[in-house]
Amino acid sequence: MNLEQLKHIVEVAKCQSISKASESLHITQSGISLSITALEKELGLKIFKRSRLGAIPTKEGKEIIKKSLEALNKIQEIKEEAYFQTHSIAGELRFEGIPGVMPSLIKTVAFLKRKYPNLSIEISEKGSFEIMENFRQNKIDAGFVAMSQEMLQEKIGLDFEPLVKGKMVVCVGKNSPLSGRKTIHPQELKKETFILYKDDYVNWFIRDFTESFGQVHILFTTNNSYAIEKALIEGVAMTIGHDYSFANHPLVISGELVTLEVTPYLQQTIYFGWLKKRDEPLSIISKQVIQLFKRELTGEDLL
Repeated sequence: MNLEQLKHIVEVAKCQSISKASESLHITQSGISLSITALEKELGLKIFKRSRLGAIPTKEGKEIIKKSLEALNKIQEIKEEAYFQTHSIAGELRFEGIPGVMPSLIKTVAFLKRKYPNLSIEISEKGSFEIMENFRQNKIDAGFVAMSQEMLQEKIGLDFEPLVKGKMVVCVGKNSPLSGRKTIHPQELKKETFILYKDDYVNWFIRDFTESFGQVHILFTTNNSYAIEKALIEGVAMTIGHDYSFANHPLVISGELVTLEVTPYLQQTIYFGWLKKRDEPLSIISKQVIQLFKRELTGEDLL
């Protein structure tokens, strides 16, 4: 067994075709076929079921492919860590994220800055669609966005690595009469006043809600998170946002703000994750930021 064989079975599984995998890896079809056959013989099991329609992983093969991908990823991490240990890391990085992701992103960036003091890092908070557009135009190195199931199925010209999924929720201050509740009925929202973050999915939620239940009163919209937080604490209004955005928010954790589910109300699932260029690999440093961010997100020690 060798690394090339692991690469071959992972690529064939991805393409579901030996011919397509050979084009992707720039080696002959017979070379890949012989490589896989030798590995299957060594392991004593069939990894793929081959036919005129392609190569489909067997039940046993799926587990072998999964382990192979994990091994290849670990080896790549070792190579990248060796690179960081032997090179002076400098330059500029620009990241953008939706509201709520900032606490985790700031911790990640602060850790990276301590490790590589010559690295200049800029982070900004924006809505998902603006982040996508900036990423397409190469204005940023990486972006953390929210994306619906419908958008995942569309060709947006970008790859997307979902990390968590969620939905839209209501958020109120702790002094609100609603703060002791877990849920709120859609009809009740029509009696409330809203201050909204200028975000595409918030706009989509309001449009969808209005079509189903009627108009809601919106005091104003803004891209200033602090203004919204202050208004919620003072009881001026409530807001709507992604549950993920609120989950790790310091004011929610401290109890100053409280979230409520809107029920009964059928929503599209929203996925949160990183954008990637379809035909361009991420820079080594950008990949490390994303890896560190994942560890921060799951509560792992960054050290």
